[in-house]
Amino acid sequence: MTLILAACGTSGSSEDSQQLRGIGFTAQAPAGWELERPPRTVLAGSPDGPESVAVAVFRLAKPFQPELWDEAVGELNDVAARLAERLGSTALVVRSGSTTLAGRRARRYFIDYRRDGVAMQDRVVFLLSGRREYQLTCRIVVDEDDADIEACDELTHSFRLISD
Repeated sequence: MTLILAACGTSGSSEDSQQLRGIGFTAQAPAGWELERPPRTVLAGSPDGPESVAVAVFRLAKPFQPELWDEAVGELNDVAARLAERLGSTALVVRSGSTTLAGRRARRYFIDYRRDGVAMQDRVVFLLSGRREYQLTCRIVVDEDDADIEACDELTHSFRLISD
């Protein structure tokens, strides 16, 4: 199974946010965050620190079948564990569970780790739709500004699937 990357965003008025648009989706990110477009991904990063939101899109080998959800959860758990491994020896998936994203069943993971002595958290949501996997990731500094958490909420609340 391939990965889905999805981004987090803040809630608020349209002048407080900017649109993220990629293959099959739209979402919102904080205004003033710098946009990047690595392959298959749209990323908005804070100009003031390591915080970011991102949505990545991957093509699945076969269309996702909702009746295979339990099997998919096992594979997504493995993907989240590998994401944590890539973040370093201090990284740990501290919470996971099913959620709803864009009106569909999705899977959410919270990964805690330290980078350069700073406590960080990646909040990752996977959504499987047809032949696409969306991975939304919101990276925040733990115990800092609530605005970073609002950016995560904005991303997930504004995320929409669109036909392309």
